[in-house]
Amino acid sequence: IISLNPSGPLNGRHTMIQNVYPQAKDPFGNFPVNCPNGSGFSIQIGNSLTGAEAERVSYTFTIPADQNNYSLIYNYAVVFENPTHLEWEQPKFTANIYDVTNNAYIGCSSFSYAASSNLPGFKLATRGARSEVYYKTWTPVTIKLSGYAGRTIRLEFTTNDCTRGGHFGYAYVDVNEDCSSPISGNTQCVNDTSQVLTAPFGFAGYRWFNGDFSKILGTGGTLSFRPAPAPGGKYAVEVTPFPGQGCIDTVYTVIQYSSDTIDLKVPTAPIIACVTEGVNLTDPEITTGSSAGLIFSYYTDPSQLEYVSTPKFLTTSGTYYIKAVNSAGCTAMRSLTVKVALFPTFTLAKSVQPVVRPSSFDLSSLLGGDITGITFSFWKDSLLTIPLTNPGSVSKSGTYYIKGINDGGCFIVKSITVVIIDPPVIPPNAFSPNGDGVNDTWEIPVLSLFPDCVVEIFNRLGQLIFKSTGYLKPWDGKYNGIDLPIATYYYVIKATDELPPVGGGVTIVR
Repeated sequence: IISLNPSGPLNGRHTMIQNVYPQAKDPFGNFPVNCPNGSGFSIQIGNSLTGAEAERVSYTFTIPADQNNYSLIYNYAVVFENPTHLEWEQPKFTANIYDVTNNAYIGCSSFSYAASSNLPGFKLATRGARSEVYYKTWTPVTIKLSGYAGRTIRLEFTTNDCTRGGHFGYAYVDVNEDCSSPISGNTQCVNDTSQVLTAPFGFAGYRWFNGDFSKILGTGGTLSFRPAPAPGGKYAVEVTPFPGQGCIDTVYTVIQYSSDTIDLKVPTAPIIACVTEGVNLTDPEITTGSSAGLIFSYYTDPSQLEYVSTPKFLTTSGTYYIKAVNSAGCTAMRSLTVKVALFPTFTLAKSVQPVVRPSSFDLSSLLGGDITGITFSFWKDSLLTIPLTNPGSVSKSGTYYIKGINDGGCFIVKSITVVIIDPPVIPPNAFSPNGDGVNDTWEIPVLSLFPDCVVEIFNRLGQLIFKSTGYLKPWDGKYNGIDLPIATYYYVIKATDELPPVGGGVTIVR
């Protein structure tokens, strides 16, 4: 016996969960704590604490007086510890439908789960510190309430821990705002060449019949027609619940015709994105050009039985389905392909041997692995603000950064350090500026690799007789245009700011 006292919401036991990105995940089942039906809020009843506690939330509403063939959809997810007590001692989730007007529960619309290792649709949790935790992820249930027009109805959802106080049970619930016919898709609109009827969710078996029950038309959750059936046609589906979860029932529908048109447009080319950004199926850009006033829902299967769990953030490639409904009940569904790119996996050479100038590095030659579909750029800094204009002929030591980006926009940046050894500056120790065309100038070819070098030459008294920044015009043994006498002169060559100066003597020979 569970005694419940009416109260306001208790934090941690009746928790409203707003649907935001990124979605939180249940710590045991790793499914989203928000219902994938796209609603703004879900509610968690109970928690993973123990203490023989019980919680209930209820939704009370009045069925419109003109809706005698009425249904509603709610979604639930359950997490239990399974202590293997007696059945009545176990953690439990109960869903009841109460007819407030007649003060009676509606038996065929109510059910309960008591923790067990063999519950239909439940899985053993592999996350969390506790053992023997079972969960059932979000599951839709359709409740048929024919003959209840004008009555006040209350949905009651109850969770309880085990009665001994040592094991928990909790659930998530969300009631859909769309409380329409139990069979959807029965409106046929202009230009429809096919039609799909969808039976109520959450049943173990289905059998579709024509209007006089003379023929079985199908045994799945949906019934497809191509070409579309004639308006006014009657169809029925017998729904069989899971054991202990209701009664066998039959629901009916009539094909309605509407002169409305509906135009749903989605991209024909794949939508490509990086896994870190994901694809937002709800982005208005995806359905741009479609009819105005449409309500969209998102599925992973063409039968519209599996909601996309995170339509605002898809990180899995595949084919997805967008269903649109207008105010007249006309529907259209289109598929689109999503390609979510993972990060590139290129490699760089593990070791780079130094080279001596004038040799240089081609950074692209250091790339390895499968680089198909990857675009590379090369940078001088880790923030990628200074591009490297000559990655094919790097002639300066340093750390460089290589960015690889694929078609989905995913990229990684890797660094590589290269060492460029400057050749030694060893000038000749003599030359003969006598006009015979041989060794008339002091040639130092290696200085062509140092365009900013500074060359200074002094006589033995320390007077500067030649200075050059860069060495495009070698010294010809003159000072102020006058030949200098035979003697030894002294030079200081500073190739770069990083290298130490080189000094020595050079002799003029005539």
